[in-house]
Amino acid sequence: MRILILFSQPWRVGGAETHVESLIQGLSEHQLIMAVNKGSDQGRVQNLRQKYANLEVVEIQARGINIIRWVRDIFALAKLIKTNAIEVVSAQQRTAGIWAYLLSKYSGIPFVVTMHDPWHRAFFKKAYAGLFPVMIVVSENLKELLCRSFGFQAKQIEFINNGINFAAFVPQNKQAARDKLGITYTGKIILHVSRLSSIKGAVALALLDSMTDVLSHNGDSKLIIIGEGPLRTAIEGKAAAINLTYPDRIEILNFTDYIVDWYNAADLVVCEGRVAIEAIACERPIVAIRNGSMFFGAVTPENIQEAIAVNFDGTVFPVTPEKIAEEINKAFQLQSKQTGEMAQFIDSRLSIADMAKKYCQVFIEAIRRRGR
Repeated sequence: MRILILFSQPWRVGGAETHVESLIQGLSEHQLIMAVNKGSDQGRVQNLRQKYANLEVVEIQARGINIIRWVRDIFALAKLIKTNAIEVVSAQQRTAGIWAYLLSKYSGIPFVVTMHDPWHRAFFKKAYAGLFPVMIVVSENLKELLCRSFGFQAKQIEFINNGINFAAFVPQNKQAARDKLGITYTGKIILHVSRLSSIKGAVALALLDSMTDVLSHNGDSKLIIIGEGPLRTAIEGKAAAINLTYPDRIEILNFTDYIVDWYNAADLVVCEGRVAIEAIACERPIVAIRNGSMFFGAVTPENIQEAIAVNFDGTVFPVTPEKIAEEINKAFQLQSKQTGEMAQFIDSRLSIADMAKKYCQVFIEAIRRRGR
């Protein structure tokens, strides 16, 4: 197939970017063009061009108030669709979906929209069910949200789990990983990896609030947060205050290309979505949490199937310092046999190949429907 991927935000670092790159990897036998928004990290964009021979990357202006630029780029994409005989558009997120809708009206091209998060800033929610004929969601929670709040019918929605490259995420010796990263700390390391946005950054703030309770159960624990975003300054300020009382127990770091080593250097990972899958593949215990209000908690062999269904973003417990500390303590009790069982469980269900195959099935059906 010849596929246009619309990514209507700057290509930087985040869960959506990781999801789309995995999709690109899984679609290696297809011809791909991806449009990303102006302001992308040029180093990362160039890396995509070098890694994937079947991928062409172009830049558009899908955000901001320059309407003239919007119109110009929409027509440029329409020309690109015609010139390259594009068969289907994969729109990643809401704004990309609106562009895909306009392109479909102009060129007749079928399109599919992927929802990665709850679209908190969306206005006129009920309108989207009429604009977007086919949706892909990464969790059952999002499917339920689309039906309840956006007016979609269940038949419009396909649930496709995130997929990862299991060859890249493998368990390693913890001390060897710490030595490689230059970590001299000998106690327990709690790792949190996330974009520090208004929603996901609230998790880092909640973790910091819980550290007094965490240390009451596990006195040798240290929290390492890897992330960047608008809440970074606030998080660094709160971390500095905690370190005055508990020296060297909080560390804030930038995103890294050595994330597999960090997973393996940790004793426990607090996470959601793709990070949760990657950490479990490395046979690390996890506590699943995505926002500052409700969370899933410690993931065990008994509840992992439920955790996968909600993309590790559940509403089992309220986010309080006491409950977070309790779930962290519960996860610390898991044995290596149990974390190994969970790694085997996801290995047969959450591969990039499986994700790409399901995407292709949705694309083929969208093309077939448009060709009727």
